[in-house]
Amino acid sequence: MALTEFKTKVGRLREFLGRKGLGAVLLSSRANFSWLACGRTNQVRSDSEKGVAALWVTRKGVELWCDSIEEKRFKEEEARGLPLVYRVHPWTGGPPASFSKAGSDNGAYGLPDRGGEIARLRWSLLPEEISRYRKVGKLSGLALEAVGKRARRGWTERRVAAELSFELVSRGLEPSVILVGSDERLKRHRHPLPTDHPIKKSVMMVVCAKGHGLIASLTRLVHFGPVPAELRRRHAACLQVECALWESSRPGAPVRDVFKALVREYGRQGFPGEWKLHHQGGPTGYDTRDYLATPDCPHRLVENQALA
Repeated sequence: MALTEFKTKVGRLREFLGRKGLGAVLLSSRANFSWLACGRTNQVRSDSEKGVAALWVTRKGVELWCDSIEEKRFKEEEARGLPLVYRVHPWTGGPPASFSKAGSDNGAYGLPDRGGEIARLRWSLLPEEISRYRKVGKLSGLALEAVGKRARRGWTERRVAAELSFELVSRGLEPSVILVGSDERLKRHRHPLPTDHPIKKSVMMVVCAKGHGLIASLTRLVHFGPVPAELRRRHAACLQVECALWESSRPGAPVRDVFKALVREYGRQGFPGEWKLHHQGGPTGYDTRDYLATPDCPHRLVENQALA
């Protein structure tokens, strides 16, 4: 199955090369490497979008560029089974190459940056990717559920974050983002990084969890004791806005029209200016957001595009 998926994506890239008059393109960003490599990763450092290996795509074949440190691991584990030619260089220097009429996804080696155009090639997910994405979402939800059920009053936000990290990693996922906000911090801050604040009654857990290169974004709320009417009202309003987004998100729909639908629904729910206080998400997949939905966004939604 991976071979069929790989060939389909190489075909997209070669069509792109033809349209742009390029002879080759280099994919070294985490997102694009994982996309073409069918969920494998070139990442070692979690704080870098550039990986330790790159894929050089021409009209004749695909090469994997890496240094001598990584060669065995990619051949034996990470890229096993993919039809790649290896170009291995010493860890002290980069690979020699001819860059005539070539592009890249992030400007590596001084190549022209075509990252925005290349990203479009992965917006429409293949059936294999959808299957993997569903697994990532399910495992992420189970991790949040496990922590939510055992969380207790008096736990610090950092304790919740540590438990979330454990549950995600033990399921084979990588936490790209973990936010935890409790009580008054939950009300005050849209991006509550976890602190030593102890939970009194309420806590919000947010994760962006990565598996097979795909990122799932989830939020869960836990409240101890009877749920206040105001919290119920706000939660119900969020669900109604989300439903309005689902209803208007269709292949071919202009994103700006989808955005108008959410603005209308915020007003109907009694929170007319709430959308101004935080971004409203956008297409996702191999990046947390490929772009943000805005009132004047120029894009249209495509078939099989993941949204958050």
